[in-house]
Amino acid sequence: MKPRFFVEQKITAFVNKYKILGVTEAGQSGGLVALAQQKRIAFKEKVTFYTDEQKTATSFSFRAEKVMDIHGRYFVEDPSGALIGMFKKEFVDSLVSSTWKIMDANGSELFKVKESNQTLALLRRFAGWIPFVGDIIEIIVLFLKYHFVFIDSTTGEQVGKYQKTTLFRDHYTLSMIDEAYAKCDWRVLAAMGVGLDALQSR
Repeated sequence: MKPRFFVEQKITAFVNKYKILGVTEAGQSGGLVALAQQKRIAFKEKVTFYTDEQKTATSFSFRAEKVMDIHGRYFVEDPSGALIGMFKKEFVDSLVSSTWKIMDANGSELFKVKESNQTLALLRRFAGWIPFVGDIIEIIVLFLKYHFVFIDSTTGEQVGKYQKTTLFRDHYTLSMIDEAYAKCDWRVLAAMGVGLDALQSR
């Protein structure tokens, strides 16, 4: 698998900021390819990505199909508003392990995205219920890295991974095989990457 892009998040009191960075020939973090910056209270409704830090032009955006709908889809659109893909959280599966589906503009499923470590997923959800030691476990879990895997919906094979690469900051790397990466617009994958951080509680 090859690294395809990097995602870096910066949190302030009122704004969430995500940088999508390209990849150099050496596989290292490259220049900015998209930037999202928005008030935290509005982040789950619509996120706009710009081409540069000055936000001079829109690159793409994603928005909730229905506000406050846990079963709803998120539409990824180009600057003209044309649909280029979508993703959707699988609510029942996510009760145990966060699970999403990525679809093309026609609604055909391309990938399933799910947490790779079932034990860590369960600890994050239920450790607080354990008497006496639950609070301690929750604090420890905050410092553990978590990863997602991309499963091809046709073959059932793992074709990509989304990894948290730093301990204290939210920095991620998306890696995919060539065939899988070619199946999906990179902007849909970037929107999903940001969504894996911004659209669910950790």
